[in-house]
Amino acid sequence: MKYVVSQRALETMEWECRKFPDAETGGILVGFKDSQRTAITHATGPGPKADRSQHHFTKDTPYLQAVLNLLFQYYQVNYLGVWHKHPLGMPFPSGGDILSAMEEVDDPKMELDKLITPICVMSGSSVEILPFVIAGGRYQPMGWEVLPHDQLVPQAPDAAQWYTTTVGQSRLAQEMAEFEGLGVSPDVRKGNDGTYRFHVPLGTEPSKRMVMLCQGDYPVSPPEVAIYDPKTKKYEPLNSPILNDWNIYQLLGDLYREYQGAALADFSEG
Repeated sequence: MKYVVSQRALETMEWECRKFPDAETGGILVGFKDSQRTAITHATGPGPKADRSQHHFTKDTPYLQAVLNLLFQYYQVNYLGVWHKHPLGMPFPSGGDILSAMEEVDDPKMELDKLITPICVMSGSSVEILPFVIAGGRYQPMGWEVLPHDQLVPQAPDAAQWYTTTVGQSRLAQEMAEFEGLGVSPDVRKGNDGTYRFHVPLGTEPSKRMVMLCQGDYPVSPPEVAIYDPKTKKYEPLNSPILNDWNIYQLLGDLYREYQGAALADFSEG
């Protein structure tokens, strides 16, 4: 069996490890299997209510199930495994990891014959991702090919973008209702690549606007956000605590509210 993994999934694991260099952390792996390969399209963090310590972490299972549900509705992908970080001196699955993995493999409801279990280790700021597969009560190193995300995500006509699904339409309505409650009327535009862009006027800086680009798997992936100045025709990426700790329960309106609050605080201090 050939294994492939998206570059974005690897970047998600690396980002999560760097956010918590002194604690164990992790998440789930999502993707699909066919007759020729197993493809890992997405990796997650552990969720906003996860518990982390130096040698242990507990996933936010309800949150991760919600993420899995979204990705299934978008792309018909499923759960493939779990990744987590280990101390540098243990670059392989532990006995506890094997027991936990076999509980899932042996559960007929999971419909798994193996569990993909990458282990991440850090040396300074460098993250090494070591892929393993667990089956038959033992782990085995595996190889995988890294591919661009867009080459792996299924592109079914009715699931190429988040807003084309029923759940995506509900999310879009929720986003617009939130902006309406804030007294803001965003200009929503569809790019040539199918992504949605929200152009939001800024009351504190009338000549500028916040531009939020939502990827095809939004809100699983956070939006890309920048402040656009039409005078200079330049985009300045937004530095945002909400973006740094993004989860699917956040809304675009939260980013707008955060930015406006920071701008007003800077104005008062000035």
